Amino acid sequence: MKTRRKELDVDFIGSQEPLTLPEEKALSEFFKKKKELKKQKIVRLRKTSQKPKVEA
Repeated sequence: MKTRRKELDVDFIGSQEPLTLPEEKALSEFFKKKKELKKQKIVRLRKTSQKPKVEA
């Protein structure tokens, strides 16, 4: 079963005003945290993906 989404017939979403300084800082912090979490996740995946060597 497919879900259908209605396309919005608008050129923009939100207001046309520039961001305020607190909004810019909040967005900057959000993206820094997101980037850091993504980096940590990649490091964790690399560590767990290595198979231990077995000596026979």
